[in-house]
Amino acid sequence: MIKKIYAAQLTYDVPDIEKHQAEQALLSFNGTSKLLMQASDYLNTMKTPFKDNPDMSPEDITKARAAIRRFRDKAIENFDEFKAASFNCVNAMQAFSADTQTLKLMKSFISSIDDLEAGVNEFADLFNDLEAKDFSKNVVSAIEDIQSKCEEVDEIIDERIKTHIQTNILATSWVDSVSDKLQMKIEQKTPLVVDLFNKRQEQLQDSIEQK
Repeated sequence: MIKKIYAAQLTYDVPDIEKHQAEQALLSFNGTSKLLMQASDYLNTMKTPFKDNPDMSPEDITKARAAIRRFRDKAIENFDEFKAASFNCVNAMQAFSADTQTLKLMKSFISSIDDLEAGVNEFADLFNDLEAKDFSKNVVSAIEDIQSKCEEVDEIIDERIKTHIQTNILATSWVDSVSDKLQMKIEQKTPLVVDLFNKRQEQLQDSIEQK
């Protein structure tokens, strides 16, 4: 109960300058999430043909080594772009580092990226020996592991960090999003139970006056 009260107070105590910072952070996380999913989707370029041909011979792989290494380089470049964008997100959240919940979320975000980077590094190491036994199977396995980690990172961004920013810093809800889409602003939000009580009182008063 105390935590709920604190969270409610936090949403009303955030200065306008910090709300602007939160809006910028939200934009950064949206862009970062998009880069992450693009990097993950690009891996299908090699996963699909290798998965469909698990017994590809070392000779065939060697013949395609130039294209395979270009794919590797582009895949790593995609994740480097994602990491750079992630750094901007962490930097944008520095204004809220005094908040313990924000600090926990950012630590979780950074830790998940560390795990993802380790997976990308293991994937890159596979290309040092294209003639290795089960090369294609190992690449598919490494890609699927990376894509699984990408989903974990994206979940942290979408379901935890962005929700935290919107709910506890910007104090937005579905009511705000609907009113924005309809280009309407709700001037005063009366609790439903109070609203119903007031209407009931008005009805009773009208009934008494009519008598």
